[in-house]
Amino acid sequence: FIMAKQVEQLEKEKKELQERLKNQEKKFLAISGMKRLEEIPLIKTAYEEQRVRDMELWEQQEEERITTLQLEREKALEHKSRLSRMLEDRDLFEARLKASRRTVYEDKLKQFQERLAEERRNRLEERKKQRKEERRITYYREKEEEEQRLREEQLLK
Repeated sequence: FIMAKQVEQLEKEKKELQERLKNQEKKFLAISGMKRLEEIPLIKTAYEEQRVRDMELWEQQEEERITTLQLEREKALEHKSRLSRMLEDRDLFEARLKASRRTVYEDKLKQFQERLAEERRNRLEERKKQRKEERRITYYREKEEEEQRLREEQLLK
C-alpha cells in the first residue's frame, strides 16, 4: 500500500513538473514573441540605415573606380603618343633585323643544300660501285656454275 502511494505521489510530482515546464515554455515563447514584435521595427530601421550606408559606400567606390580608369586612360594615351614617335625607328630596326636573319637563313640553307647534293652524289656513287661489284660477283659465280655443269656433263658422257 505504501509503495503504491509512493508511486502515485511520484507520478503526481512528475505531472506537476511537466505542467510547470510547459507553462514556463509558454511564457518564454510569449515573451520572446513580444521581443520579436518590439524588435521588428528596430531591425527594419537598422536594415534601412545599413542599406543607405552601403549604397553611399558603393557610390563612393564607383566614383573612385571611374576616376582611376580615366587617369589610366589618359596615361595610356600619353604613352601611346610617345611611342608612336618611335614607330618608324621600330619598323626600320625590324626590317634590318629581318633582312640580316634572312641572309643568315639563306646562307645556311645554301650550305645545307650543297651538303645534301654532295651526300646524294656520294651515295649514288657508292650504290653504283656496289651494284657493279654485285654484277661482277654474280657473273663470276654464274660462269663458275656453268663451268661446273659442263664438267659434270663431260664426266657423265
